[in-house]
Amino acid sequence: MDHQDGFVWLRPENGGTEWTALPGDVQPLNVRERAEEPMWKRVARANARSRGEVL
Repeated sequence: MDHQDGFVWLRPENGGTEWTALPGDVQPLNVRERAEEPMWKRVARANARSRGEVL
């Protein structure tokens, strides 16, 4: 969405609650991966990363 004060502001593609992340913790969306991987799996991975876990 945007960047400010060393953070990037993110929001789910279809709308929803915004959150911030450090630039090194995000990566560009790979359209092919997105089409092949179920949403729940991507959300689980993102949640684990936000807790410092590695999947």
